[in-house]
Amino acid sequence: MSIETRPDTPTPPAAPDHPDAHDLSVVELLRRLYALFHNKRFGLLLILAMAVFTLVGVLFPQAPGETLADPAVRDAWLDTMRSRYRGWTDILTALGVFGVFGSIGFKVVTILLALSIIACTTHRLPQLWAQAMAPHVRVRDRFFDHARVRATTVVRADAAPTAALLKADLHKLHFRTIADADGTPLYADRNRFAPFGTVVAHVAFVVILAGVFVTTTFGFRADDLSVPVGSRIEVGRGTDLSIEARSFTDSYNPDGSPSDYVSDLVLYADGQQVAEQVVRVNAPLRWGGWSLHQASFGIAADLRVTDAAGAVVLDEALPLQYQLEGRYAYGKVEVPDTDLLVYLITPASGQVVPDIPAGKAQVEVYRGGTDTPVFTTVMTPGEPVDGVDLTWTFERERQYTGLMLSRDPGGPIVWTGCALLAIGTCWTMFLRHQRLWVRLEAIPQGTRVTLASPDRHDSIFARQVHSFVAGLGDTDTRKK
Repeated sequence: MSIETRPDTPTPPAAPDHPDAHDLSVVELLRRLYALFHNKRFGLLLILAMAVFTLVGVLFPQAPGETLADPAVRDAWLDTMRSRYRGWTDILTALGVFGVFGSIGFKVVTILLALSIIACTTHRLPQLWAQAMAPHVRVRDRFFDHARVRATTVVRADAAPTAALLKADLHKLHFRTIADADGTPLYADRNRFAPFGTVVAHVAFVVILAGVFVTTTFGFRADDLSVPVGSRIEVGRGTDLSIEARSFTDSYNPDGSPSDYVSDLVLYADGQQVAEQVVRVNAPLRWGGWSLHQASFGIAADLRVTDAAGAVVLDEALPLQYQLEGRYAYGKVEVPDTDLLVYLITPASGQVVPDIPAGKAQVEVYRGGTDTPVFTTVMTPGEPVDGVDLTWTFERERQYTGLMLSRDPGGPIVWTGCALLAIGTCWTMFLRHQRLWVRLEAIPQGTRVTLASPDRHDSIFARQVHSFVAGLGDTDTRKK
């Protein structure tokens, strides 16, 4: 027995004017993108991606974007991380772990998640509107047999007066009723706009995400500003701001714990004084959208460097803001117009080390790109030391105040979103759309009334429905 086979018939090429011969139209492409964004699985994927970014940002210290953008400041900040992450520091830096919230990936996920929420909301909005304004009122009889909430009673009256009684009692309980042409109620509900609370909550999430995007894109934060008392520093990093510290005072409780840090600060913009204030930890200086917070304090060392002709090439109060092994405090600075990088090292507060006596400082000088010092010595305050064709003088120590400067343009947007979220949450939690479908059946004893609701079980609402229906069947209360 044989089976007859035929060669496959080739499919003729599409005609030039056939729809399949062309690329997707713009409308079709937008429709498919819209379907993707309101897809629940896609939204869940974006939420998980946002959760991963957030978790990484919480578990690892985050360097402000301005810190990572400035190589010198970035390297100094990374030096403080090496004691914790050691050889992993460079790997984590390459992966962007220390700058998650300013990364392109985080911003892209933020935008996509906002678009997904908008698409889900607009996709559901017509359904909510139809449910509130033009609900489906006619149902099949089997609906009443399977409803989650169902209550039945018999009223010893004809259908017409029973319908009027039912409608009046529902109105007393603030239900809206929709009746048939003969006046028989078919449907009743109250709080019909309650589901729109979820719309408000979704709008709130979009507003919050917009605020986060604005802050991460246009905001500014520098938390490593160290200003020696009696000096003025330029903030730099794309700003025209500078900060002067007139004085700093720290006070302590009897048990040795700190009670207050106070800095007398002056803020300059483009060389002009714009604000001055005594700043405490919880009392920042605010001006023009900028906030200047008290963050830390420590010791700075005055370093003076002159050349062979006696000309000053460096005269700076160098904050010793970094720690090494918990035993040394150090700061670093580049000598202008040279390739020299200088480290000034002293014992950390409360530490005694054998190689640097108390009150003295060690200077280490490196040429750019090298790891071996070209000059190193321990200096006594006020005594010049020659090295690398320069004269080095450690003059004295003074305090510095550590400050954090920030600008958060997305803050008001985020707070607005939080307020909307609170409103939407309360709206959804405390108001529920309660729906009832009505069936009236004529029987010899009068009229059988059945009320049913398919909504998720609510014991309070179920008791109210049963109590209401039982009252309809209480003929003693209906004599009048």
